[in-house]
Amino acid sequence: MASLIHVKGKRMSVLDPGAGIGILTAAFCERLLNLREKVQLRITAYENDTALLPHLRRVLRKCEAALQERGHDVTLDVLEDDFIVKNATFFKRETPFLWEDERPAFDYIISNPPYYKLTAASRHGRMMRELGLGQPNAYAFFMALSLPLLKPDGEMVFITPRSFCSGLYYKKFRSWLLEHAAFSRIHVFGSRSEVFEHDGVLQENVILRTTPKNEKRKVAPVKITISENHSFKDLKTHIVPAEDMVHRMNGDALIKIPTSRIHLLIQHAIKDWRYTLHDFGLEVSTGPIVDFRAKDFLTDFVDERTTSPLIWMHNIQDMKVIWPAKKNGKQTAVLLKEASKPLLLPVRNYVLIKRFSSKEQKRRLYAGALLENDFKFKVIGIENHVNYLYRKQGRMAVEEVMGIAALLNSSMVDEYFRCLNGNTQVNASDLRALPLPSLEVIRQVGRRVNAEQPRIGLSLDTVVANALGISNRIVRELHEEDGRD
Repeated sequence: MASLIHVKGKRMSVLDPGAGIGILTAAFCERLLNLREKVQLRITAYENDTALLPHLRRVLRKCEAALQERGHDVTLDVLEDDFIVKNATFFKRETPFLWEDERPAFDYIISNPPYYKLTAASRHGRMMRELGLGQPNAYAFFMALSLPLLKPDGEMVFITPRSFCSGLYYKKFRSWLLEHAAFSRIHVFGSRSEVFEHDGVLQENVILRTTPKNEKRKVAPVKITISENHSFKDLKTHIVPAEDMVHRMNGDALIKIPTSRIHLLIQHAIKDWRYTLHDFGLEVSTGPIVDFRAKDFLTDFVDERTTSPLIWMHNIQDMKVIWPAKKNGKQTAVLLKEASKPLLLPVRNYVLIKRFSSKEQKRRLYAGALLENDFKFKVIGIENHVNYLYRKQGRMAVEEVMGIAALLNSSMVDEYFRCLNGNTQVNASDLRALPLPSLEVIRQVGRRVNAEQPRIGLSLDTVVANALGISNRIVRELHEEDGRD
């Protein structure tokens, strides 16, 4: 992160808004040790955890001593304050760079901000909502308040979850960020589990370098780098035009992070898709059955008169819904009782989508076609780890179900979705924002898939590409690059 900063000038100021014990600031100071030209450096570090403050001061004093020994002039300012509360006054959504006389201005900001969800009742949550940024996560608030503290040519380097790139919670923040910040560098980690040494990091993390947007400055391409983990070995580099980083639809703007040439080819191949599920009268919901809450209704006894099927993620296999199918002792049915009726759905034609996958899996999207004629039951239970797609008024036709399931299972749409989404969770809001071809084209895909019955992989991708008029060259390159089945 420190190496991404363009060090220039004889006078410079650096801010670490959530300093911890000062690791990032120390890394930046280490860069300055080898400068031949002597500099004047002002360090400002915020930390309100009293347990960490003694360590932070000790680290920064060592940085100060090492730099002074090399002839540099260093000023330290360790603030035992809440960074958000202290600086919220300098942020205005309409004109974000007010208070020029009072506002501190930094050349560089480097940060690993805290990650936690802001509650509606919390002080920070209320402040962020009042500033027009919604109420997502603390790390987004740190980013939003840091940008106005940069000088016009300053740079900000953050490591954060990638969740701000998509999703309803971050819509307002994302809109503000795209309006006022310009990305110049993004680093993506191939493995989530190998980046942080402790457990519990559920998000894919990215390193970002941004600058305040300047309308007079030409928008430059974004340099994207990829490494498997924090060793940064086998670093891959990819240059992406800035316009290929944003997907705009239905008043929202999602941030895409294409990490290869094939990602750009896919984007350009489907750039004319202008429809969403909403345009077709379709909706996505999450399965209403939470197993530990509904345990009194779950059973392995199957009887058409007294039970209904229960569909879990493991029932979605190779674009079909296989039931019954046992896994890890999970029960297969729901008892038909008065209290369980609100949890059950009428048997219709649905597309079922797994809500979760692991970061290391090749695909993120796993969809299955649940067809009414395959079930003799009147109602069905769908577990909470499964999204179901349905027509709000009426029924989905079989070719519509098969067409959408085929698209979601295709490598092309899956790769596009991964460019948009850094979570292991497939949210309903992300599916609602996914661009789609016309409904007639979807039906054509469904009819071809019904006729040819391809398996997920190269076979399905070829059928889908042919139906959509997409070059088979893209399909071949995708499978050669990713090693897909």
